[in-house]
Amino acid sequence: MEIRTLLVDDDQQAIDLLSADLTSFPFIRIIQTVNSGKAALDYLRSHEADLVFLDIEIGDITGLELAGHIRSAYPSMKVIFVTGHAGFALDGYDYRPLDFLIKPINFFRLEKTMAAVEQAFGERARTAPPDRKIGMKVAGGIRIVNVADILYIEKSGRKISIVTGQTAFLSSDSMKEIEAMFEPFGFYRAHQSFIVPLHQIVSVEADSASRSYAIELTNGHKIPLSRSKYSELQQMLEADGIHIL
Repeated sequence: MEIRTLLVDDDQQAIDLLSADLTSFPFIRIIQTVNSGKAALDYLRSHEADLVFLDIEIGDITGLELAGHIRSAYPSMKVIFVTGHAGFALDGYDYRPLDFLIKPINFFRLEKTMAAVEQAFGERARTAPPDRKIGMKVAGGIRIVNVADILYIEKSGRKISIVTGQTAFLSSDSMKEIEAMFEPFGFYRAHQSFIVPLHQIVSVEADSASRSYAIELTNGHKIPLSRSKYSELQQMLEADGIHIL
């Protein structure tokens, strides 16, 4: 999961502080920072964003006016209001923000907001292929792989294969390292030997006695699913509307 984030505040110091705090959350990617409502509008006309941290008291137009425009023109975009005066928060509820933050922003309060952000974007992250490239360790160097192209990751003995729709290659990263690397992008450790992206799963099938399970991928390939993982994966997939046989 990667959330494209725009910061709007006429106080550059406030932007710098928030930017520094947001580096602690790897799913947040700050795509731009601007100091006025007009600059925010200009940017959004030609760029896509998922989330906006919006100061209510920006100089040229109010943050509430900008939020109203965002709600109308970009209904899927989430807004988090930031303000130095708690009283302004009451005026913002009509715009259905994801949250309010009061300056100076307390980091522990920001963590709660980020939990809400993860929940709000989590369903989309599981169903939409992530547009991201990652460098993986291979013999003699680094190999760049497009996350959306990966069908599954398999460990066989000491070898770990990264399987895409076009090819496969061996990585010298450990399964534990790979699991941590790809978890933010909706990958799931379905078996001690397999990691699979949730957006590639078509169904999960059990045999007649429910003694074993298999995951079917979009290309028709099937990989094993640990019995202990079945219930957890079932809940995740059914939340995305995927029927389990």
